[in-house]
Amino acid sequence: MPEERQIGDADLMDIAKDEARARALRKSLQRLADNPSGNSALREMAREVLSGRVGLREAVRVGAYSDALGESIAQARQEYEEQSPEEREQQRTEAERYLEAQRAEIEQERQEAAERSGTAQRQARHSGHDWKL
Repeated sequence: MPEERQIGDADLMDIAKDEARARALRKSLQRLADNPSGNSALREMAREVLSGRVGLREAVRVGAYSDALGESIAQARQEYEEQSPEEREQQRTEAERYLEAQRAEIEQERQEAAERSGTAQRQARHSGHDWKL
């Protein structure tokens, strides 16, 4: 069975507006899709979005997905409201660190791609020193 197409970070830029947030969103969708003990509707939604069969904006308009998201958001909101101000600040700090790690990962990938591209270009050039007529 051929491997299913997967969207990339760039496919989520219209929603995330930032490369690091788009990457974090894609990774969150991947965790949802891979979580066997998670909500089956959210798992299905994440798989549909990651495969590119449906956009995230369209997915949240599907009744079953919307209901599951609503329940999950309500639960998260309740947990947030039960946190102390210190816990909220710690969570915010951790989120900022996570986004910074995503930015660093993206930059590292760019540098590695540039290095590979430079190596490939150098290898593609022929010096001509062994040409004979």
